[in-house]
Amino acid sequence: MSWTVLFFASLALLFILPLLPALLEWRLKRDALPLRVVREHDGNITHFAKRFHEFVTARFAQALDEAAASAAPRLGRLDTGDAYQLIGAAGVPAMPPQAPGQSVDVLLLGAAGLQLGGGTLYEKEVYARADIRCGDGNSFRALLAGGDIVLGAACDVLRWAHSDHRLVAGARSRLFGRVSAERELVLHGDTRFGRMHAPTIRFGDTAPAGTVPAPVAAWQHTPLQRPDHLLDDAAGRWLLGGDWALPERAHHAGSLVARGSMAVGAQAWVEGSIKCHGDMVVQAGARIDGALVCSGNMTIGAGCVIGGPLVCEQTIAIEAGTVLGSLAVETTATANEIRVREGAVVHGTVWARELGYVAPAGNVG
Repeated sequence: MSWTVLFFASLALLFILPLLPALLEWRLKRDALPLRVVREHDGNITHFAKRFHEFVTARFAQALDEAAASAAPRLGRLDTGDAYQLIGAAGVPAMPPQAPGQSVDVLLLGAAGLQLGGGTLYEKEVYARADIRCGDGNSFRALLAGGDIVLGAACDVLRWAHSDHRLVAGARSRLFGRVSAERELVLHGDTRFGRMHAPTIRFGDTAPAGTVPAPVAAWQHTPLQRPDHLLDDAAGRWLLGGDWALPERAHHAGSLVARGSMAVGAQAWVEGSIKCHGDMVVQAGARIDGALVCSGNMTIGAGCVIGGPLVCEQTIAIEAGTVLGSLAVETTATANEIRVREGAVVHGTVWARELGYVAPAGNVG
């Protein structure tokens, strides 16, 4: 065999070799079934909390019952070698003296409630059958409570937190992971967040859940006039060319779609949804019964009432007094960045894909 033939045979072998597994599968068909991909953890914000609750119930239910009648915490180790501590009705874990900023590498399990100090990193999950309350400056891997969770100022949640009742995050907290509550979330000023859900999410010390600004129906409205650049009017939807602005106190029974930007005047009322391909500005006191969708930035003025959902490709800014969704019909607000002023209320889900921020009341920008 000549060197030329050997050279080209080697090249052919090198070319075919990476394709060999695919060729064998094409010929033998030994792996024809699709891969099983579990996506529940993507769509269900409480997925990790439920899984952890199942673990605690299966592994520690009887031990927690026994610990509830004991004054002193009980120590133990899992099969993996990880340490855990069962804490009785007193609710105070047994911890060695520590300097601020040190960490606790112990799974904490409270038979009732838990009272934690401040300035500590909790590297393992923290669980309590009742409330979890802590001081300032803590960092938690994950939290699960059968009652309330009350975090002091400047606390961090690194992965997830879930309360069967109410979760309150103090000022300057950072909620990096998923945060949820069965009843209510309360976030105070200068707090960062990512993805969260509750029937009621209050930003700052707002009015009681379910209250809304003055009824829009009591205002005097002017029917929205058909614009000259109306491109289509079908099925209750107006398609508008270019930018468009609704006058103050205008009323439209239907949906609006603009190829440019959209501005909704103060106290205007749209009985439908609005979509635009630029920026969207909704001025103070407006009411939108449906969704808001834009490809630019979205600004929601003070005291608006919006049914939702809100979908934005860039930034959503929401001012104080605005209410999104309702207790009866929850909604969603999602964008790369979401900034909410203290005093706003959202019923449902808020998902900031890159940054969520609670602006303190009175601050501008």
